[in-house]
Amino acid sequence: MSPTIYAINIRPKQRNAFSCNKQDNQAWIWNSVDGTIQSKHNGACLTSKAELEVWAGPLSDGSQAVVLLNRGNFGSETITVKWSDIGFPVDHSAVVRDLWARKDLGTFTGSYTSPKIDHHAVMMLKITLM
Repeated sequence: MSPTIYAINIRPKQRNAFSCNKQDNQAWIWNSVDGTIQSKHNGACLTSKAELEVWAGPLSDGSQAVVLLNRGNFGSETITVKWSDIGFPVDHSAVVRDLWARKDLGTFTGSYTSPKIDHHAVMMLKITLM
């Protein structure tokens, strides 16, 4: 058994095709067993600004699994992950991949700022140094 935990909204009006089929998202499942996600709640606070949090953990290939979490109750916010927060050199470039959408978002130097993330929502990334 893998240590995967599913957290989906079970209210009928709030479900969508993705939330009902998370078990089919192989990138998400692979990252849940490959690395450890750390947060301020288990002694490794990466960043926490108001209700915005960055969780991260190393993967076996040297990249980082990163979760951007908007704990807020209202609105949408952008969240920035800095390379220094995840142990990468700030002057290096890295490829950022959106694991939910299964697409590369581009190459960034020093940090990545997300599009607006809805309240109580997350964005899961894989960040790989070039």
